[in-house]
Amino acid sequence: MKMEILELLIRLAVLVMAGIVIPAFRRWLNARTDNERLNKIRSWVYDAVYAAEQIYNHAEKLDPDGSKRKKYVHNAVMKICLNNKILITDRELDILIEAAVNTINSIHAANTEGGPEDVGSEEDT
Repeated sequence: MKMEILELLIRLAVLVMAGIVIPAFRRWLNARTDNERLNKIRSWVYDAVYAAEQIYNHAEKLDPDGSKRKKYVHNAVMKICLNNKILITDRELDILIEAAVNTINSIHAANTEGGPEDVGSEEDT
């Protein structure tokens, strides 16, 4: 009789733990997978933005409003995502593109902030 109760309690404990641990593990695994997916896409977006800048060679005359560059990046990343069987919405991709462009522009602005006079004065010292 005591063995049956002990076995029943162990089974109950295993079921309760499975009900708690398995869903928590599933949420953790999904979050990790989503982060890895997002990091891959973010990397592809940054690479495509850099490529678009090189293709259009910072030429305001060729693409004054940036629409050609954005279209290039959008198409390139969507093609890569499809080849890797990763689903992303147009809205999600637009947000990632804007974030990449803003980051690159702020880095570029920080690097050129002093102007040519400051660069020359550093070389003279």
